[in-house]
Amino acid sequence: MSSGAAACITRIEIRGDNGQNVSMNRVKTVLICIFASFIISGLLNPIGLISGPVAESFGIPITVAVARFGYFTVGVFAGYILSFHIFDHVKLKTVVVVGYVLIAASVGGLYTFPTAPALAFFLFMIGLLASVQVCGASTLVSWIWSGKPRQTMLIAQDAMFNGGGIVFTTITTWFLAANYHWASTYAVVAALALLIAGIAATSEVQEQKDRDEESRIRTSWNLGILTVGGSILLFMIAKISVFIWAPQYVEQAFGATIQQSGRLLTNIFIGAFCGSLIGTYVVSRVRIEYFLIAMLSLGATGLSLTIAASELQTTLLAGYLVGGSIGATFNAYTAFGLSFVPTPTHKNVAYLLLAGGTGSAIAPWFSSQVVELTGEVHDALLACLAIQGVVLVTVLLLTAYSRRRRRMNVDVVPDSGESL
Repeated sequence: MSSGAAACITRIEIRGDNGQNVSMNRVKTVLICIFASFIISGLLNPIGLISGPVAESFGIPITVAVARFGYFTVGVFAGYILSFHIFDHVKLKTVVVVGYVLIAASVGGLYTFPTAPALAFFLFMIGLLASVQVCGASTLVSWIWSGKPRQTMLIAQDAMFNGGGIVFTTITTWFLAANYHWASTYAVVAALALLIAGIAATSEVQEQKDRDEESRIRTSWNLGILTVGGSILLFMIAKISVFIWAPQYVEQAFGATIQQSGRLLTNIFIGAFCGSLIGTYVVSRVRIEYFLIAMLSLGATGLSLTIAASELQTTLLAGYLVGGSIGATFNAYTAFGLSFVPTPTHKNVAYLLLAGGTGSAIAPWFSSQVVELTGEVHDALLACLAIQGVVLVTVLLLTAYSRRRRRMNVDVVPDSGESL
């Protein structure tokens, strides 16, 4: 990051008494940056597997149980709104430590108060707190790195999200097969949250106390980053709906067992994890928009095969393609959006995450309405495929717009933006 850019935003100074302490603090900083994605993965990705047990536990239809998890995604949405301002007033380290402790406490509340109102409240709080952590981690990445290194770190966050999908769907499948409480996976996440809180509390990451310069930042906005946000919203509706309904689809279409439906999700996240690793390498060598186009095309192909398959085994194999396509797509979107502004701020990051959070919040309600209207989970996946087609067209148009901007050598400067 240039000295001019560093003057525009809060910098993180990593202090240490010697080289070894500095190196350890850098490791801790990287862990804080990437484990936020791992933790929210453990909260979000098992929803498709635990919706059935939640329905049984509370005596409600499966569509209602899925919709109840809308409280979690609405919490995610609210957290991204909060992220617009919280880092202007509270130190990032404080937000990290307190936030992760409160996540663990909220998970404890799911066990202590097994009622419908308590379920709604604690799911909302978990979503809110987790999304603030994700925004804080992405903001920290944007503060410390720039250019290709920033893109690589953002894709690495996606790798942790998808690696978490493999780990937590496997754990969830085992817990449910052994008749453990539906929130057992969340208890594992709570333990990890406390671990990260401890790492942050014992780190030497410190923000500058003087915020006068930061208060004068002018956050830049333009058609490119605003449109990327709308595209992310649609993408997340499709992505989360697939996570929720893919297990239910194979149960309805093929009479799959909980282990088999769990295997489909695991395959999706194995593909996603591999896609993240490949993406981390590829984005350092190709333009981010070309990577997005390739991933979205692969996703449409994989979801088409999933829907059209006549055998369970074919659907399970198609899960690898679906996963591979989403492996690094969200944070690739984030990097793509930030490329439209000269000096990204936490408000730019929060906007893109807010757009994704909005899509995540809408997804359970939207997909449940489709299933209730038609009575077929198959139709929810068809709706996701249609949305992916719209998203692909949007990215193609944005790519043409970006190429035109480069060809005309038009630079977006802070004076042309507006300040929030």
